[in-house]
Amino acid sequence: MPTFLDHHAMPELSAELREAMAERIRSGRADENGARAVNVYMADGEAYCLSEAPNAGAVVKAHEAAGVAVRREDVVEVTALA
Repeated sequence: MPTFLDHHAMPELSAELREAMAERIRSGRADENGARAVNVYMADGEAYCLSEAPNAGAVVKAHEAAGVAVRREDVVEVTALA
């Protein structure tokens, strides 16, 4: 499955929302678009999301379903070195 990294603004999260996001990551389940959140890294009001998905469009749709706007041009396919 291809891996994607995206970047977007992210407001401060409540403890409850942060835990809900962490639980989704821990579950390892893909959503109805076939996207699976691998992890989310946050710094200075920005989020960097690592996902596995069939394509970049599925990543965008997964974010939309979660109420987070991400532009298609902010989603890039990445490969690991190791």
